[in-house]
Amino acid sequence: TVSSTNAETYLNLQNFKTELKTFQTGDNYKDVLEKSKSNAIEHNLSICHIDLKDVNEEKLGKRVDKVCKEMYQHTSCNGLFMVILAGKKAVNAAAGVTIVKPKFER
Repeated sequence: TVSSTNAETYLNLQNFKTELKTFQTGDNYKDVLEKSKSNAIEHNLSICHIDLKDVNEEKLGKRVDKVCKEMYQHTSCNGLFMVILAGKKAVNAAAGVTIVKPKFER
């Protein structure tokens, strides 16, 4: 699931696109996040590309935390959860990966 502003980039990657189970776009942050959460439940690997370039720098950390928390909560058991922050010329990019393991009760 990607922001509609970034969809063309993915559509030009034919080899990447042919391997996808689904490809969805959203017009805003909330739309992309909702579609991504739905896909994360259904698949073991979901790519969620949310465009955060228009978010105020003071709110950016909170927005990233919210996205990570919601996606983690909706990622399937043994699913892979990946976060990629693109960065800018003056700010380094960052990436993180988590595998959602089942919780066992004793």
